[in-house]
Amino acid sequence: MQLNIKPWTRLTLLTIGFLVFFPSLVSAIGWWGIKHNWDGSTPWFNMMTTSAAYMGPNALPIPQLREGLVENQFQFEFRPEAHFSKGDDTYNLYTSFITPLRGIASFEVFLVPFEYYKMDTITRDERLARSYNAEGHAGGDFWFGTNIQIVKDKRFPDLLFSAYFKTASGTNLADARYTDAPGYYLLLNAGKSIIINKEKNIQLRFFGHLGTFIWQTWSDVNSQDDAVVYGIGARIQNSKYFFKADFSGYHGYLDNGDRPNAIKIQTGTYNNKLNVIARYQIGINDFDYQTIGISLIYQFGKKW
Repeated sequence: MQLNIKPWTRLTLLTIGFLVFFPSLVSAIGWWGIKHNWDGSTPWFNMMTTSAAYMGPNALPIPQLREGLVENQFQFEFRPEAHFSKGDDTYNLYTSFITPLRGIASFEVFLVPFEYYKMDTITRDERLARSYNAEGHAGGDFWFGTNIQIVKDKRFPDLLFSAYFKTASGTNLADARYTDAPGYYLLLNAGKSIIINKEKNIQLRFFGHLGTFIWQTWSDVNSQDDAVVYGIGARIQNSKYFFKADFSGYHGYLDNGDRPNAIKIQTGTYNNKLNVIARYQIGINDFDYQTIGISLIYQFGKKW
């Protein structure tokens, strides 16, 4: 027996069904699932892009460009920072501690213990962030590493080997702030000084590094990304003050926003117990941030 349902009755039934079941569907999948066509079963983090261009500014940082010399004193750094971009403003505190090892090596730990961020909806959706308001706070990854002096005070440039490791301690992967996955980088640093004015103790130093940066991703296709790290810079100083500029970055093989580079300018005091350094950095590629920071660096203990 075939029911003869009039068109307006069928429309009414469909409308009632939509009003009854659509709220349940929205509740189950949520705004994020609807926005990004989530199937409801694929892990949401597998859909994210684990690269510098699609994460917060502290998630996969460009490795620090050193000058080919190991630190010779205990050193604590405290640095408030602000990162500004078109769609993500981030404010954080950077801290580090360095222990010298008899002038031939040093051990360092660094961490961003607190970060506050606010993204616009365009950036939120590009990164597949899950917070509707796109605003909040996070704690950063714990990094640790060592620097080993290979060559020093020779006719050739000073050489320094660096190995640093990233733990998966960072929080708020859901808002693409930190990767919640390990990584590491290995670098060979070189530097050479030229005396410009011996009486006034004015020196010019050139330096650079080359190495590799490897980190775990959440992709089902590529479980890790490998990048070549590069950088070059120069520093001029007298007995009290310095000015330094460098260009550095890394080049990932996935080409998914994993090729950030930036220009950094620094100036301040050095060779005191307490030094103050002003920093400015502008991202060039895959790092759409301008960063300002003020470092307070306290040095103590015997000089090796």
